[in-house]
Amino acid sequence: MYILKDVVGGSVHGVARLKRKSLSLLALLLVFAVLCVQSPCLAADSQDGLVILYMNDVHGRLESFQVEGYGEPIGGLVKLATLVEDIVRENPGRVIILNAGDSIHGTSVVNLFEGKPMVEALEAMGVAAMAMGNHEFNYGPSILLKTAEEADFAFLSANTIQADTGRALFPGALILDVGGQRIGVFGLTTPETPTSTHPKNVQGLEFLDPIRVSGWMVPYLRDQEKVDLVIGLTHIGYEYDRLLAGEVSGIDVIVGGHSHTRLDKPEVVADTIIVQTGRHAEFLGHLEVSYGDKGVSKHSGTLIHVGPEVADNSKIAEIISKYNKKSEAELSKVIGEAAVYLDEEGGNVRTRETNLGNFVADAMREAIAADIALMNGGGIRVSINKGPITIGDVFSVLPFDDTVVVLEATGADIRAALENSVKAYPEQAGRFLQVSGMSFEFDPNKAPGERVVSVSISGEPLDETKTYTVATNDFIAAGGNGYDMFLDCKVVFSSGEMLRDIVARYIEQLGTVSAEVEGRIVVR
Repeated sequence: MYILKDVVGGSVHGVARLKRKSLSLLALLLVFAVLCVQSPCLAADSQDGLVILYMNDVHGRLESFQVEGYGEPIGGLVKLATLVEDIVRENPGRVIILNAGDSIHGTSVVNLFEGKPMVEALEAMGVAAMAMGNHEFNYGPSILLKTAEEADFAFLSANTIQADTGRALFPGALILDVGGQRIGVFGLTTPETPTSTHPKNVQGLEFLDPIRVSGWMVPYLRDQEKVDLVIGLTHIGYEYDRLLAGEVSGIDVIVGGHSHTRLDKPEVVADTIIVQTGRHAEFLGHLEVSYGDKGVSKHSGTLIHVGPEVADNSKIAEIISKYNKKSEAELSKVIGEAAVYLDEEGGNVRTRETNLGNFVADAMREAIAADIALMNGGGIRVSINKGPITIGDVFSVLPFDDTVVVLEATGADIRAALENSVKAYPEQAGRFLQVSGMSFEFDPNKAPGERVVSVSISGEPLDETKTYTVATNDFIAAGGNGYDMFLDCKVVFSSGEMLRDIVARYIEQLGTVSAEVEGRIVVR
């Protein structure tokens, strides 16, 4: 087996900057890249217990945010880091900090700088390793590989390889020396990644079966690397974690992500401890384990709420301030030209077809190549004047953190959605849809639920028994604005990409925007 022992530069909480190398597949066995790190600041007597602090599915939340039921903002790394700092101070030399993926993409400022603000924040917190989540791939492989190589913590994925050569794209595991004890942490990425980021972002990559790979990795860590404790840092989801624990013996702890499952207390499946925090850094996971020759002898754990009473961490606040200042210049960048006035005036997108509504819906449909696209008018907030279009203009038009998904929906579902769209007409309603790839006519004199009189998709009458692909935002897909007819629809693609980023890219591709009202929505 190949062991990577290259250590470059200084350390953050004892985790050194690590140089990534590519490894090849020999015969049918995956050759794992294993990062071996001497960590003097983690030195501790194992009898004192190891403290594992963990988080998952942060989705770019550096700053705190408002949640119903709280008068003040909660969550975000700016507060979570304060809790981490306090626990590290109270437990010198025995804390490992882990991140279970989907962190470096998700909010405007993080996306603008391709994940760098989040990476800096995780470095400042002293994170030792992060599992590669599906949305880590949203920037494409070249940017991701560069980010991983430059980071002061390990990006782990034992099951991500290049399909043609079998080369491991990332290190499979990290080994930490803690008081003479060897802690092995291996990473896993969800096999759903090709359908939960844009296909171009993972072109040429293969995501091997996590259970099969773990069946190779765990014995290797135990027998060849002689580790004393094995931690699976996984981004495969709660149910998959439970299956993994039952199928592969020898995993002491699974720190999981992907399913946004909140486990208030650790669960145990077949001697494996499973933990997960939910999402968006609303909670910090705290697990303490004592272990010896026979594995974990005892454990205790909880989730610590990152509430409004937690003070902001000065280091993270400084990072946020730095990138917010940089974003001001980025937001003023001109990305195209509006040849016409793009209309949201007076809430028009909430009662009728507008050229701006058409444009946003077209951007969604063409980016994903779906049959149709549906965009709630309430998600479009301002008009764009004729003339230069900046990134800031797009952010003003689409201020919500909506991502784009593709559903498989029947014609009957689509008709029900259109009825929901016009049920409140002529009142202005956020549920009123702007559409692409289709047209419909409705009669406001008829009773709500019976107003849609005709629908066509790609010039053909709607077939209520046929299944269509529908691009929309995650708000509608989750039943927002009364679109509960989509709740049981299969999600065939979840881009994880902000709608505003898709629209900005569409503007850049076109150069000049000259959208028109085309008769997609007709009031009888």
